[in-house]
Amino acid sequence: MGEEIYYADAAELAEKIRSKALSPVDVVQAHLERIEEVNPKLNAVVALVDGAMERAREAEEALARGESWGPLHGVPFTIKDCLDTRGIRTTRGSLLFEDHVPAADATAVTRMKQAGGIMLGKTNMPEFALWWETDNRVFGRTENPWKEGRTPGGSSGGEAAAIASGMSPL
Repeated sequence: MGEEIYYADAAELAEKIRSKALSPVDVVQAHLERIEEVNPKLNAVVALVDGAMERAREAEEALARGESWGPLHGVPFTIKDCLDTRGIRTTRGSLLFEDHVPAADATAVTRMKQAGGIMLGKTNMPEFALWWETDNRVFGRTENPWKEGRTPGGSSGGEAAAIASGMSPL
């Protein structure tokens, strides 16, 4: 069942969660297990968010009550490390921001949460997203999930590697 979940796209997962064919808890758990399995080799996810499983349980309880949080209800997502996340370190891949912890979420993060998404973590990127491969002095290099020794690209390389390897659907 793992591959069925972690290689499904966000729209498919949202529909299966809405129809109760999959539970938000199972979906989030599958992605967290996938991160644990493949991220040590890829270095795509650089921070996990506390409370993702708790939020998945809340999403499941809301569905049982007939509530909808929006089009991404219960769907996990990851966020590139240049986008501010309240209370979670946002380095922008730079030693200048190594200890930066924003007081508020970026608009994109807020909108993903308002749509019902569950944030799993932050993904690696080149310093200030200004390079053609994903490597920085804070977290190091992200590997291409399909070809060892190759880059997954720059700017959003960590996010690309996370999605391509099934660690995140969005």
